[in-house]
Amino acid sequence: MLWGASLALAERGYTVSVVARRRQRLEALAQTAAGLPGSIHPIPVDYQDTQALIAALEAAQARFGPIELALIWIHSTAPAAPLAVARRVGSPQHPCRYFHILGSAWADPSRPNPERQAAFATLDNIRYREVILGFVREGGSSRWLTNAEISAGVLAAVDADQPRTIVGVVAPWHWRP
Repeated sequence: MLWGASLALAERGYTVSVVARRRQRLEALAQTAAGLPGSIHPIPVDYQDTQALIAALEAAQARFGPIELALIWIHSTAPAAPLAVARRVGSPQHPCRYFHILGSAWADPSRPNPERQAAFATLDNIRYREVILGFVREGGSSRWLTNAEISAGVLAAVDADQPRTIVGVVAPWHWRP
């Protein structure tokens, strides 16, 4: 859900619409953001249902205005959802900064995905960015990133606004947990 990143964006004054499946967690996030300069608006929807996701995004845009910044972390169980979201945010006149957050399995240097990048490159309504989630090496072992590290890394990627950001490390690949 990117709890920390959502709160940080609300702290920066953004109106943040957060999509997640669990209503209670969304409501807790919105309550935590009360009193911040921006706001958090829960959108409880299962992103595996692409049509429901699209309808929820359209309703959010009708209520809060165009989506200018999108942090998209959708698991591989909903492969159509990231592109469906990308087609509905921003406009050619005001492209959305679209940050596609990818689990570390995507970052294996031996497994590039030019098809994914090409699909997003055809859209003139977004500025596509990839955020690859890696792992942390500690001494002779490694571990996955914590939720706080993921949120901090995603925010750093937003601030840097580069085509590709790696949070943690992805090499050597055989060191992953």
